Formats: sequence, structure tokens, C-alpha cells
Amino acid sequence: MSNSIIKLSQMEIGFSSESPLISITDFEAFAGEVIGIIGVSGIGKTTLLRTLAGLQQPLSGQMSILGKSSIKELDKGSIGYIPQRLGLVHHQTVGYNVLMGALPQATWWQSLFSLPSADMRRRTREAIDAVGLSEKISEQVSQLSGGQQRRVAVARSLMQKPSILLADECLGELDLATSEIVADQLLHLAKEQGACVILVDHSPARMRVLCDRLVELHQGKIREIEPGNISLPLL
Repeated sequence: MSNSIIKLSQMEIGFSSESPLISITDFEAFAGEVIGIIGVSGIGKTTLLRTLAGLQQPLSGQMSILGKSSIKELDKGSIGYIPQRLGLVHHQTVGYNVLMGALPQATWWQSLFSLPSADMRRRTREAIDAVGLSEKISEQVSQLSGGQQRRVAVARSLMQKPSILLADECLGELDLATSEIVADQLLHLAKEQGACVILVDHSPARMRVLCDRLVELHQGKIREIEPGNISLPLL
């Protein structure tokens, strides 16, 4: 297998060094993998994703992301993150929100004085089409259902073309047909574009089908389990 693009060593994450949520002795993730994170509510799944996204600092240890020891050294847009609350601009249109996925390639100040290129507009339409929202491109996000808003957040990340995509329950609130469409896009990102996709999801059936590897957070530690061994609800 190729060199790891995520490597964690002797790392503790959480909010207090006196009582870390998770202690990680050694963990690696590779390009083209889909990795599922499971564990009971409150165990630290979201905190782990936020740490990998650079939104929260680890309490201790070493973290290498795409060969860099600091996420600040990475090219903008290298890491895509879909939080539970989605982070959408609700008073703006679907098209505007998805287009934002391309703007990390330029600074925010530059974006104020430049019009989207033809390529950016094309990619925006393609990303929106990929999640089945082409008829909603001009609608405000606030007018969409919760499931449709999740699809907008996924399209925004597809637009970004990240090397690592971190998705926190992005398939929740979607009907079966739509979740299959979005899941196909996540698989395409991993298998065709070589991204590493790490997701949190509570559906055992989806996790068995989607994931190459499963990591369970249990009693403050991480351990790998076989996807086929999931049988209980992932609460």
C-alpha cells in the first residue's frame, strides 16, 4: 500500500489533558480508502473528525496529514469537512453555497473582486447534478428540507476535490434512493479520485457496504473491526 496520508502516533484528543476522550497509540489512513468511525454517542467521534480537520488541537502526540506536521502548511482545500450542522449560508442559494467549495483555492479577499470562471461554474453545476439537486440551484438553502441541505453540503465538498474528506453523519435524514446517490459520490471520490474518506454514520447496513475499514471508539481507545461484524445499532 502507498504511504499513509494520515498518521497519528501517541496522540490524545479531547478538551482536558487530565481526562482525554481518546488515546491513540498508532493509526494510519491511506489514499483511496473509505473508513468508518463508530461508537456510542458522546464517545468522541465528532471530536476526532474536528481534530483531523484542524479545527481542534490534539492534547498531545504527533499528527501527520498529507506529509505535513501542521495543517496550516497544507494547500487550502486539501481537507473537506462536512459537520453535523453543515456550515451552510442559509440566506444564499444552493449554487452559491456549492461554489464556496472552490474558493479555498483563492483568498477570501481575492474572491470579492473576481467573478467565478467558466470552469468553476461548470464544476458547480456538475457537483449539484451529482447529488440530484439541479432543479434547486437557484433556491435559498433556508427553503430546503434537512435532507436536501445535507446534499448541498456534500456537493460543496465534491466541488472542493479534497485529498481527505471528513463526513460527520452526512447520510442522515436522506431517503434510501438519495443516500445511495450520495454514497456513490463518496465512493467515486475515494476510488476514482484517490481521496481518503472518513465518515461517521449510524447505519450498520451502510457501513458494511461503504467502508473498507471500520474503527471503533471504545473506552477511550480505538480499535479496528471487520465491517461484516457490525450487527448492533450504532448509537
